[in-house]
Amino acid sequence: MPDMPILETEIVAELQDIMGDDFTMLVQSFQRDGEQRLAALHRAQASADADTLRRQAHSFKGSSGNLGARRVSDLCLNIEQHASAGELEAIPPLLEQLDAQFSLACSALNDEI
Repeated sequence: MPDMPILETEIVAELQDIMGDDFTMLVQSFQRDGEQRLAALHRAQASADADTLRRQAHSFKGSSGNLGARRVSDLCLNIEQHASAGELEAIPPLLEQLDAQFSLACSALNDEI
């Protein structure tokens, strides 16, 4: 994953063109939503709630992909797949990586504002 860029610059540039001054609001909304989803994922992991893990990861995958946060989106896909398969033991290290990659993505997006 380190060889994958934190953000897909083409997607970010297109969003900046389309959104104009509202791009800042989009980034702030993504950050707030992502923090809430991460908290929900951690709670679901702690209570071994595979269905909530799957649903939260699926939603987070979509929003991060839409903003070009590819590493975040890919980790969410992995979490979603493991939760669907009931492989909950694989999720804690993925959540740890997701925390770090989300932070990097938010920093990179804020640099684009």
